[in-house]
Amino acid sequence: MKHPHGTFCWMDIYLPDPERGKTFYNGMFGWEWTDVPMGDTGMTYTMFNLDGKTVGAMGPSMPGMFPEGVPPLWFSYIATADMEATAEVARSLGATFRMGPADVGNGKVALLEEPGGGAAFFLWQALESGPAEVKNTPGALVWNELYTRDLEATQRFYSGLFGWEWSSMPMLQGGEYHLANVGEMPTAGVIVMDDNWGEIPPHWMVYIQVADADEAAARVESLGGDVCVPVTEIAVGRFAVVNDDQKGTFTIFEPAEH
Repeated sequence: MKHPHGTFCWMDIYLPDPERGKTFYNGMFGWEWTDVPMGDTGMTYTMFNLDGKTVGAMGPSMPGMFPEGVPPLWFSYIATADMEATAEVARSLGATFRMGPADVGNGKVALLEEPGGGAAFFLWQALESGPAEVKNTPGALVWNELYTRDLEATQRFYSGLFGWEWSSMPMLQGGEYHLANVGEMPTAGVIVMDDNWGEIPPHWMVYIQVADADEAAARVESLGGDVCVPVTEIAVGRFAVVNDDQKGTFTIFEPAEH
């Protein structure tokens, strides 16, 4: 599956107990897995598969990956056609690199943070194909959303990095929803955080598609997870923000029928 420059291509999470993670996500989405050694570290990177096609992955928690007190969160990966060139632009725009760029398997990867302590995300350059072989179907990545406290700085950074263009639309709950577009194709959403978000830092969120949001939310709880934001209807479907049984956060999304 080819992922154009500036679009989302992968998701992964790093959990304290990966074996528990396998059990939860197999029960949640029916994901099977393949364990891949992480060099000579003795650790493994678990590739999640849906009907034999890769959808995401999981690794063990590593020191410094999350600020103190911040629970695990599914990471968003954005495709780049040229890692070195994009990394150079990111640095010129004030981004901080937490890891890489580095060669891994069939690609190049880097973990970076937006300027001013903003959200963290991965860059990925595929050397052949992948990484995600399926999207926009139940059990796979369907959307990515950024929560920011500085909309102008966010738009300036991502426009400079990927050439994203911007549009906005009203939300049913009030306020505006901002769309990042690659050409005419929306690639991500942005919501401005207000005082109601408390001390939660800016972050990216992955949306995983489900066939029935109510059933999926109930399944989260039956597997030992939590429903943080109950099933809510929006213009394009129904969503709920949930935690797995190790407090790893993601959003389930049931698209509206067209």
